[in-house]
Amino acid sequence: MRKDIHIGIDVGSVSVKVAALFQDERDFCCLFDLTEGGDFFVPREDYGPFGWLLSAYSRHHGEPLRKVEDFLGRVLVTIPRDRVAGVWATGSGGRLCAERVGANYLNAYRAVAEGVGWCHPEVSTVFEVGGERSKYILLARGPGDGIQIVDYETNGECAAGTGSFFDQQVERLRYRIEEVGRVVQGVERSASIAGRCSVFAKSDMIHAQQRGYQPPEVLKGLCEAVVRNFKGTVSKGKRIAPKVALIGGVAANSGVVAAFREQFDFCDEELVVPELYAWMGAMGAAVVGSRREERKARVFVSPSEKKAERAYPTTRALSMESVRVLRDAVSSYAFPSSGVVDAFLGIDVGSVSTNLALMDATGALIYGIYRMTDGRPVDVVRDSLREMVSAVGERVRVRGVGTTGSGRELIGLLVGADVIKDEITAHKTGALHVSRVFLDQEVDTIFEVGGQDSKFISLKDGVVVDFSLNEACAAGTGSFLEEQAAQIGIAIRGEFAEMALRSKRPLKLGERCTVFMEKELVPYLQKGVPKEDIVAGLAISVVQNYLNRVVKKRRIGDVIFFQGGTAYNDAVAAAFATVLGKAIIVPPHNGIMGAVGVALLAR
Repeated sequence: MRKDIHIGIDVGSVSVKVAALFQDERDFCCLFDLTEGGDFFVPREDYGPFGWLLSAYSRHHGEPLRKVEDFLGRVLVTIPRDRVAGVWATGSGGRLCAERVGANYLNAYRAVAEGVGWCHPEVSTVFEVGGERSKYILLARGPGDGIQIVDYETNGECAAGTGSFFDQQVERLRYRIEEVGRVVQGVERSASIAGRCSVFAKSDMIHAQQRGYQPPEVLKGLCEAVVRNFKGTVSKGKRIAPKVALIGGVAANSGVVAAFREQFDFCDEELVVPELYAWMGAMGAAVVGSRREERKARVFVSPSEKKAERAYPTTRALSMESVRVLRDAVSSYAFPSSGVVDAFLGIDVGSVSTNLALMDATGALIYGIYRMTDGRPVDVVRDSLREMVSAVGERVRVRGVGTTGSGRELIGLLVGADVIKDEITAHKTGALHVSRVFLDQEVDTIFEVGGQDSKFISLKDGVVVDFSLNEACAAGTGSFLEEQAAQIGIAIRGEFAEMALRSKRPLKLGERCTVFMEKELVPYLQKGVPKEDIVAGLAISVVQNYLNRVVKKRRIGDVIFFQGGTAYNDAVAAAFATVLGKAIIVPPHNGIMGAVGVALLAR
């Protein structure tokens, strides 16, 4: 029987795509079981003289080999295996995938060039914006049906301006990536967002909203930032010959497509977004396989049948033995049987969370709120105040209001604050109050790890004697952990800490910025390193980043409060205790300590 079915697999940092090239129409009779389930489809257009079966665009959430196993396994069960001439793997994880499942490996540039050349022979230039890689490729026709790569370029060691960068920022505004094109359509102005680094982009987005830009205007600025980054770092100085094909997962975003047309001054005919924008690499791998000397298809080996790669650097396991968690030590507030309670309101508006604390005259918490800012600080404060009014009714009389956090000036103006204070003062005041009420000793060191900002405060006799903040880097913050957890498909709340504390061999990751950490994790994920070892390593990495970038050589005392939203994650508390060899206290009100402090200052 003739071997005339060629399979291409594109294993990217974010997704997996599979393409099967058929040279005999009769083989399509075996496709119905696959296409009916929705995970596979046959393209609507006719691409060449043969037939194609393509997998869905599927994010692998840090488990690419498992996704390859699923897709390829179903294909090879349905298709007569003795008809398969060869399996070719490409993409950032292609080489490892080829080794694990018995496939041949193909360079990603060659795969993309052949895929675009096969499906769109009119295209001369390729722009690809994928999960972590952006590419520029200039094409020319070679002898026969071949494609020549005349010139090429890629982004450097930073993933800014790529799909992962875009995903992180869009999710921060609580949108789905598929919604962005519709949301930005018709928006007249855009916020100026840095596209060179995800950390600076977050800051720009927050500052833009505090200046009055609405989320759709921020999203439009983000689309433009992605294109500016591509233009300045990937296609800079390169010849761009029309037609240009925009491919990769980001090509599904019509807002980014519009930004490419505008910033490169392309007319509609000069820039095309192929129907199969995400499958060019997989299809190109199959095409190359069909042109090369026939190779015997090796036996498909399920990745789960092999032991995970164990040769990875490890560090000490986490322990909660020296962690004292007091966050649940507070009972509900008991209102007096009659009369109205004088109260003081503190509002802490941060880049990631907005926190409110309503305190009585004695310093007891009446009602607290910890809520995600969602890129909408004004709306979140308004909704939180309505919730508070609904909860306490007419039983309180607000006698003073204080604001702190990065949005303190804007919100202070809107609510008519009596006190507007910096975060160091607010957190110090809240922590001192809580330690005096709930402990028999006074706090002398504060580790405050928020969503985007981290602080270190050293106290002596209740007075701040030293402090430090993180600079232009989100490594060692809650956002860092949240983004890495999302990449590997686990919930940051609950699941992360549970998995990390189970790890016996945490992965040694060291210090990395958010973008570089993503690039560091992908090879380990592709090797099958257990997720519990990875998340434990991430918790330790956050602590190491914080200690080396924020604390540095400053004195750390003996009564250490770990507060901020990240303190809800027990794995990070355990990492602090493990790395320092000191007792760590997670105080009551740890997530809203800034709001508690500024309420007390208003009092």
